[in-house]
This record gives sequence, C-alpha cells and structure tokens, in this order.
Amino acid sequence: MEHLSRTSAYTYSQSGFLCYKPVKNPHDYECIECPSGTNATISDGKSSKLGICKFCPAGGWYQDQAGQKECKTCVNGTYVQPFKIPGRSPRDCAVCPTGTNTTVHAGFRACPCLDGYYRLDRFGSCFACNATSEGLACQNDFPTVMSGYWWSWEHSSNQEKYVQFVREIQFRDDSYSNESVSFKGNLPIVYRCPLAKSCNGGVTNEEMCKKGYSGPLCSLCDNGYFFWSSECVKCPPVWRSCLQLASIALLFVLFLFFLFKVDKLAMRGKRQAATVVDQIASKVKIIVGFVQVMAGVLSALRYVPWPEILLAAGAWLKSIELNVIEIATPSCLSSRLRLNALQKTIVNLTGQCLLVLLVFAYYWIRYCAVSYCCPRLRSDDRSRSLARRSCMRNSWWIMFLGYPSATAQIMSTLPYKVWTCHQICHYRGQQDCPWYLKIDMSIECNYSSQGNHRVLFLICWSMSVYVLVLPLLLLFCLYKRHKIPSDTPNDDDEFIPLRNRRNSAKDDILDSLQFLDENYEAKFWFWELLEIARKFLLTCGIEYFGGKSLSGVAIAAMIANVFLVLHAHFKPIKRKSEQLLQLLSLTVISLSLMLGTLIALQDAASNILAVEDSYDRKVFSIVVMLVNALFVIFLIGRLVFCGYKARKAVRENEGSCKLLQWLIFFVTDEDTQTQTRLSTQSFGQHGNEMSAFADDEPEDK
Repeated sequence: MEHLSRTSAYTYSQSGFLCYKPVKNPHDYECIECPSGTNATISDGKSSKLGICKFCPAGGWYQDQAGQKECKTCVNGTYVQPFKIPGRSPRDCAVCPTGTNTTVHAGFRACPCLDGYYRLDRFGSCFACNATSEGLACQNDFPTVMSGYWWSWEHSSNQEKYVQFVREIQFRDDSYSNESVSFKGNLPIVYRCPLAKSCNGGVTNEEMCKKGYSGPLCSLCDNGYFFWSSECVKCPPVWRSCLQLASIALLFVLFLFFLFKVDKLAMRGKRQAATVVDQIASKVKIIVGFVQVMAGVLSALRYVPWPEILLAAGAWLKSIELNVIEIATPSCLSSRLRLNALQKTIVNLTGQCLLVLLVFAYYWIRYCAVSYCCPRLRSDDRSRSLARRSCMRNSWWIMFLGYPSATAQIMSTLPYKVWTCHQICHYRGQQDCPWYLKIDMSIECNYSSQGNHRVLFLICWSMSVYVLVLPLLLLFCLYKRHKIPSDTPNDDDEFIPLRNRRNSAKDDILDSLQFLDENYEAKFWFWELLEIARKFLLTCGIEYFGGKSLSGVAIAAMIANVFLVLHAHFKPIKRKSEQLLQLLSLTVISLSLMLGTLIALQDAASNILAVEDSYDRKVFSIVVMLVNALFVIFLIGRLVFCGYKARKAVRENEGSCKLLQWLIFFVTDEDTQTQTRLSTQSFGQHGNEMSAFADDEPEDK
C-alpha cells in the first residue's frame, strides 16, 4: 500500500504492517505486511518508521502467519532453538533438553530447569546440582555455593562473566544480551569448609567467607581476629590480652610453687609420707589425661558440630597442655606477632625446653645458695639426691603435660601430601594444583614453592624425633626401674630413712618417674605408655590419618572403646578410687565419641536432604554435655567426701584441718584410721616442716 497519510499508516502499523516513508516520496507513507516468523510492534515515533517487524525470539515462540501483532506460543515442553529463529511453523518447536520442566511453557529459554538442576546455557541442558559437586544450591536455573562450602575463581575475568550470566539468566523476557546467553568457562570445584560457620557461600570470591575469615576454605583468621573455640573471634583490647598472659604466668608459678612446696613431704623419711606427692601426681595424672584427650578430640574432630559450650571448654582446657600460644593470643598485641603453624610448633616445643631448663636452673641456684650458707651440706649426698629427684620429677611433669600438644603440632606440620596436606584445584582437570597444610592453609606443601618456609619445615622435621624419643626413653627408664629390686622392706610398718637409700644419679632419675607407675600394679608397670599411645591416637593420630570425614570420628570411637575394654578387663590400677576414676574417664570419652558419630551422621543427612533437624541436634548436644558432666560431678563429689572425712578425722584427734591433710584423704584409699595416722604423722605432730636440704634425721613417732 502506497501514498498513505500518517494517520492511515499509523492505523495499519497497529494491524501487523510495517509503515515507512519511501525515499522517492518522503511526504507519504508505504505499508507492507510483516512476514511469518515475525510480529509487528509500534515504534517510538521518532524515526521515519511507524512499526517494526520483530523476529519471534528463541524459546517458546513462533509465527506461521503474516501480518500478526504477537507471536504464537509453542506447545508446553517445546522451544525454538536459537539457530532456527525465527520460528515459522509449529514444527520448528523442538522438545526441551534433558533436566528441564516440560510441563510448562518454555518462555524465553529452553524450558525452566527442574528443581535442584542448573544450566550454563539459556538454551542448553540442565544438570543435577549434586551430580557434579556437593555443596551447590540450584535455583532460578543457576548454581550458587551453599553456606558451609567454598569455591574460588582462578581468574577474575571468568568470575565477571559468570556474574553477568547469573544476572541475565534471571531475566524473564528477551532483554538479555547475546554475549551472556551462555557461560563458556569452567565452574570452580566446590569444597566443604572445615568450619561450616566460616563460609557464607554465594558466587564471587569476595562473598565466600564471613567477616573475620579469609584464605583457602575460609580457614584463616583476618588481622584483628584470633582462633578460639573453633572460630575466629575479634581480638579483645590490649589490656585484656596482657591480663591473659599475666594470668597464665601466675598459674604456672603457682603450680611450680605447689610442686616445690610438696617436695618437703619427701623429707619425712616415712615411706607413706614420702609417696604422698606421687599419689597426688597419679590422681592429677588421670584428670589431666582426660582433659588432654577431650581437648585433643575436640580439636582434631572440629568438623563435627559439637555443642558450643563443650568447644569453649575444650579451648580453655588446652592451656593444661602448656600451649601458651593458643591461649595468650599474642597476635592481638601486634600483627608482627602473628605466627603460622610452623612457627607455633617451634615456639611451643622451644618453650617447653626452656621450662625444663628453668627448673634445672632453679634447683642449681637453690642448691648453690644453700651450700654457700651451710658449707657442710656440700658433701651431703642426700641433699644432692633430693635436688636431683625433685628436679627430674618436675621436668618429667612438664614434658608429660606438653607432649600431646607438641606431638599433634609436629605431626600436623610434616608435609605429607596424602595425610597432612589438602589439595585445592580451581576447576576439574587443572594441572599442578597447589597443596596446603590442613592445619594452616597459608602454607603450601609444594617443595618447589616453600620459599621462606623451607627452613621452618626442616626444623619441624628434626623435631619429629621428639615424638619417638620421649616414649622410648620412658619405656627404657620404666623397664630399668621395674627390673631393679626395691630396697624397701615388705612390712608396711617398717620405714627406711631417705638417707639410707641409694643416692646415685641413675637411681634418682629412675625414682623421679615414680608418679608414672606408682598407681599401677607391678606387672603393669608399662601401662602409662599405653595411655600415651591412646592420647596420640585420639588426638594427632585421628587428625593425621582420619581425614576430615565421618571415618575420623568413627575410628576415634572404635579406638576409645578398645582401650576402655582393655582397662576394664585387666584393671591395672591398684587403688579402687583411681581405678573407678580412670574407668569413668574412658567411658565418658567413649560415649562422647559415639554420640559425636551420631551428630556427624545427622549433620551429613541434613546437608544431603537440605533439611535441618534442630530437635535431634539439640537432644544429642544435651546428652553429650550430660555425659561429660558425669566426670566432673564424680570428681567434685570425691573432693567433697574426702574433705568431710578429713575434717571429721582431725576433729577426733583434736587437730586442725589443713589442705595437705585433706589431700592425703583424697589420694589414698586406706581406712579412716590409717589416713588419720598418716596425716598426723606427716603434718600434725612432727613440729615445723623441714627445709628441702636439711640433713636432720626424720623423727619417728
């Protein structure tokens, strides 16, 4: 149609025609009918055209007639492929690809994806979320990383392209750009975070980690944060950090003061009184063993969602292992004091060595001072023997307390890629993926890229000798101590003055280990080494070999049950109260690990089914707390009962109740009459306490 006025042309443009001004006659309009495969739309009026014949877009649209204002819709579950546009026949509508919802209209894509599926091409197939990787959440046809999981884009350009694709795949019209119809790159590999609470999930690298976390798998703490109770916590004020350091130093000084104070008990000459210190140590040893194992288990199995209260308690209990770096948080004082795992290992073991040297220096200075004041003591073998025994016993105690944490740190820093390192690839098929230390992912395990860490790795390698040397040394000394016949008479009523016993350096070293085997039957002199092996397996052994999976907590529960059965069957401890205390300790640890297995299974099932059962988790958490409270309740009950017995016994003997008398009742399983006699002999009726190097003969009652 030619020579039309603007009004007529406008009317035709609303009826499926394209109207325009011809070049030969710019004052009139000509109109032509829009062909099939297109629909007519009215222009904005600013150009010389009063309508546009627009192609029917790819997706669920076609048009088999000319001069139409709208495109027809394909049958549900079919679409027109991009390379076939414009669709001019219903036969141009192909079946939607796999993974799509074919019960609805295709829209401006190749049908929407099914629930739990995603696509990387608007007109391509959809893929199941968990078919390629765990931890993806699929909605609106695109995948994102779930909370508790992490991925990392190798190149920012790929990340920008994927962000643009995600933005435009959500458009429900044809306003998307052809450049963002599909994402041609590779999606990063999704990893589960060791600490689920540290990972936000999302799409970009910047939004993966929560505030305070950074690094691979969001396993590192940012500046101004420190790791505490399985999470990164904002650093306290400087004065509070200084107060923590001072508190730790004060507690250590009080502990040493207690050890030096009770050394005077050994000067009594009576055999029972001389072994009170070792009986106290044997009781404390069981309590310390329970604390060390529970703290180590909570640290090694930190991927298990333990109750928050238990994790906080475990973080504080790690101070018993003399791991001052974890408690004092020097990184909060200055960023220059932030140490990596290798440096922490070296500082921890070096600190324990310095403590041992400090104990030796104390006794040497004390002996020199006393010898200077009393020259006649210089040739006194008994004084030197007492100094050696006390010095060695306290040194053994320091190594005994610090061995689990030092061993765990040393073993976890050895760069064995299979056990202690974690390989992180950005995408599948990537070559030469970096390996990171699991305990500190700021350190790469690749020898070619160690750089400044090479020397630290070598030092940690050399320190690994300590892991084997200390148990072997203890085994040798305990064997020698067991084979040397005792010179103590069998009659319990006979006592040997300390000065009449062997005073050689060899005997003093062996006698200093009495706290390790004093509470065991003679034929079970080696049992404490089994306890050390149990601590090793349940702490660093599980973290070293068990991995970050359900198998780790299951293996730990099995090991705990084996040692529980062995202890219940052989009953190696002499005194009934200590046997019961150790049995309760093993039972609590075993039950806690079995409940931890159930918690881990429930957590894994919740992640797979995408359903959180908070009720079951609360029940398991309450049961775990009650089980661990059993040990504390028993210990407090024992202390209260012994205090009552001590007070009653001392009142009957018209004396005053002192702390050391109460300790005797706590560490012995004798009858009340024997305990009263021992307490009065040791503390009540012999006058003032003797100095550590006095050579007066102990007075018999």
